This record gives sequence, C-alpha cells and structure tokens, in this order.
Amino acid sequence: MARLLQVNFARLWKTKTFWICLVLAAGLSIASFFSMYSMRPIYAENIGSALISNGSSVVLLSSILTGLYLGTDYSNGTIRNKLTVGRTRIEIYFANLITTAAAGVILLASTWISVGAVGLCVGGKLGMPAEKLALDIAVCICAMTALSAIFTVIGMLLSSKSTIVTLTIIAALGMMMSGRMILSALAEPEFVSSVSVDEDGNIAVDGQEPNPMYVSGIQRDVITVVNDVLPSGQLVQVEMGSVHNEELMPLYSLGVLAVSTVVGALVFRKKDLK
Repeated sequence: MARLLQVNFARLWKTKTFWICLVLAAGLSIASFFSMYSMRPIYAENIGSALISNGSSVVLLSSILTGLYLGTDYSNGTIRNKLTVGRTRIEIYFANLITTAAAGVILLASTWISVGAVGLCVGGKLGMPAEKLALDIAVCICAMTALSAIFTVIGMLLSSKSTIVTLTIIAALGMMMSGRMILSALAEPEFVSSVSVDEDGNIAVDGQEPNPMYVSGIQRDVITVVNDVLPSGQLVQVEMGSVHNEELMPLYSLGVLAVSTVVGALVFRKKDLK
C-alpha cells in the first residue's frame, strides 16, 4: 500500500490538471472575496465566513481532477500493470481513494490559504469564534472526503476516460444543485404577507396567510435529514451560513464514505479489467 501511495502521489504532483485545478481554486476564491469586498468593504470584518464559502467550485474542480486522474489509469493500462506486479485490487482501490481524497482536501486548503492571506492584507478580522471556524473546516474536510469517495466509485467501476469525467462532473453538479434546492425549500417561511391593491394603485398589507411553498410535517423532516447526510448538502449549508446539526455532519460524512467505499471496493473486485 505504501508503495502504491508513493507512486500515486508522485504522479499526482506531475499531473498538469492538478496544478491547474489548484490555481483555479485559489484564483476563484480570491476573485470571489474581492468581488464581495468591492461591494461591501465591511465584508472583510468576517473573513471566517469568506474562508468557507467556496466549497461548490472546489467540488466541481475535484470531480474533474478525479475523473481525469482515474480515467488515465485505465486508458494507460496502469491498473493492469499494478495487478501484474502483485498488488491486490483492494490495495489499488484504497490507494486511489486516499489519493483523490487528499487532492480534494488540498484544493479546499488552497482556498482557505488564499482567502486568509488576502483578507489579512486588507485588514480583515476572523469575525467568528475560532471553535466555530474549526468545526466548519472539519465539516468541509469530511464532506469533501466523502464526495471524493463517491467520485472514486464512478472512476473505478467504469473504464472509459471520457465517460468517467462526464459522470463525475454530472454527479458533482447534481449533488450541489440538489443541496441548494433543498436548502432553498427549507428556507421558505410558513406564512407570507397577504397584499392587496386598490383602484388607485395603493398597496395594503392585509395580514398573514399560509405559504403554499412551505414544506411541513414528515416531508420536512425527511428532506432535512437528507440534506444533513449528503456531503453536498453539508457544504452548501456551511457555505450559506445556515447549518443544521453541524456536530453530527462529520459522522454522516464518514458513513457515506464507508458505504460508498465498501460498495465500490466489492464491485471493483469482480470487475473485468480485460
């Protein structure tokens, strides 16, 4: 396993896509910070929130990097070569998982370092308790690791490089969009103001009435749990500053990581690599 990891990381450092994604992650986070700072200079008063607001872009970059990295293993025949020299399929799977998960966390870290550096340069302040920021970062790391596990399942069970890249990107976009949609649905108020307009065009607020878009009952409980368990939902909640059951989120991510890894590894053991 140690030798496989050494080879994997050596190849990762030499991969142009990794460095391109790293630069893009840092650049996009800096651009986002300055965009907000130019509109509201007070934004620098809370660089803690800015640090953890770039999860969505990193997930997409991670999906592209993982798809290309694992797809190249198949297109170049690297996996068969590893088996030929005596490595087991389980070793290969876990080595690839560790490599892709580490790459995703490194991309995240590049955004934290970049935003932290530019924030300090403009006189920014943390703006939140250090313990809260540490928990947010822990949630992001665990969620990214779980997402990398999902991308690894796709990358290890398919053989076509183009198909792997396409599906990992679709999975990333689908999960992040679903997380935003769920959070938006949960944010709908239970009641909305009833407004009427008279003949002169004057607007009057008549009172409150039930919001037909409000999600209630068992349906609300179910989608809340789903949003908490999905790593993409966790990242969106942290990003938007609307976190539910944050202390449990790392455990949920570890559960997703475990399930996806077990399923992926078991299926990969039976995969025909010829």
